[in-house]
Amino acid sequence: MTYREAVDLGFNQCRSRGYECRLKDADRKGRDVWRVKFHASTRHARGHLHLDFDAYSRSLLRVDDKVKARRHDWDDDDDDDDDRRGRGRGKKKGHARRDD
Repeated sequence: MTYREAVDLGFNQCRSRGYECRLKDADRKGRDVWRVKFHASTRHARGHLHLDFDAYSRSLLRVDDKVKARRHDWDDDDDDDDDRRGRGRGKKKGHARRDD
């Protein structure tokens, strides 16, 4: 398997999982394993996807899928986070001079 074949197989696997993929790295580990790494994202999640392919049979050996939801998306229109009112953290969270 060549570099281009490994990258193409990786892109196919990444897209089949529903991710937008950007190639991070592709290299050979030893004589018979290609490791292809991607930055993977969806509209509400992002992370990385690492794929290992057998260099001779072109079979997928291992998948490391670490795509997680984003904590806070600033452009969402949901009003589900309105329970936090004000800017303070509450009472007695830190070094206070006096109790109010």
